Amino acid sequence: MRSSVFILFLLALATTAQPPPPPTAPETLRPGDALYVSISGVGGGLPEYREVVDRDGQIELPYLGLIAAAGQSIPALEAAMAAAYAEARLGTNPAVRIGYVWHFEPAPDRADLNRAEDPRRPVPVAGPPPVPPAVP
Repeated sequence: MRSSVFILFLLALATTAQPPPPPTAPETLRPGDALYVSISGVGGGLPEYREVVDRDGQIELPYLGLIAAAGQSIPALEAAMAAAYAEARLGTNPAVRIGYVWHFEPAPDRADLNRAEDPRRPVPVAGPPPVPPAVP
């Protein structure tokens, strides 16, 4: 009997200790929306990075600058970003995937945003690092 009660207690605890579901992406983006961006098919490759729609409704594209994001759906923004890279001839078949992370209120100013890593840094290729040539 005692072990049955303990098992029921553990089951109840397991069902109530679940993490909350991830936030649902809005129909259209707005200033303050945080995104997780993955870009493939561009140059030597770009690492995945986080981006926030700033208070002016823009996000920064590595190598290209700012693009309007507020008012667009995530699929529309993915297509616009891929088209911008293709138009700039930075890749033959650019592909962009965006995940919705969170919403910040108030939306940040672009000057207040700061990156831990630069998304323009090339992704290293697999294998050992190149050996520098010997100095005679």
